Amino acid sequence: DPKSVFQEKAQEKVKITPVYKVLKEWGPDHAKNFLVGVFLNDELVATGEGSSKQEAELEAAKKALKIKGW
Repeated sequence: DPKSVFQEKAQEKVKITPVYKVLKEWGPDHAKNFLVGVFLNDELVATGEGSSKQEAELEAAKKALKIKGW
């Protein structure tokens, strides 16, 4: 799963544990959407969108792996 891989790589390469933060949520309670950012310290590496926080976090981790070339 991309979140585990990103966490392992981040700790191995930069000695930082990634932090996921909800940057935005919108939509009615029964159909919310989330925009989540994955951060290494203060650096926003990538964002992901999804209909659950988990989905958005996975998307962000996938993008972050690509961006970092890990």
